[in-house]
Amino acid sequence: MKLQLLLGIAAIVAQSMFGGAPVDGIRCDASEGAAQHVHADLQIFNHGRPLEIPAAIGIPVDAGCLYWVHTHSANGIIHIESPVKRAFTLGEFFDIWGPQLSWTRAGAVRAARGARLSIVVNGRPWHGADPRAIVLRDREQIVIQAAPPLAKPVRPNWP
Repeated sequence: MKLQLLLGIAAIVAQSMFGGAPVDGIRCDASEGAAQHVHADLQIFNHGRPLEIPAAIGIPVDAGCLYWVHTHSANGIIHIESPVKRAFTLGEFFDIWGPQLSWTRAGAVRAARGARLSIVVNGRPWHGADPRAIVLRDREQIVIQAAPPLAKPVRPNWP
């Protein structure tokens, strides 16, 4: 519960910091773009307990805009609704959201000392150099866990 509150506060702080200014070249526009429409699922677990990915990440409260990469609901579905076709990454999503992302930290979730987070993309362990480089693809599921114990991810309810 405390981790979810911290993540929600981080989202509000980050969005008030940016106030609709571009983040990593991603603009905050008055409406959703139509050139690219992708949905990816992000699930984060802290020792078997699910963390809620907050609603309205990338939708600043008073800016009258939404970033091309955002969430609508607190269900972990990341929406990419962009006026340009290009690859968007998990690192860019975290930059818009506000929390840190690395092999040892995903926001308030931290790996044990000397360990790494478990990262699984579409059911396969991910071993890339930097989790920030994970490309958000349509109907892709990304699961990040600080373990043990490992939790069983929930099947996404795709829009």
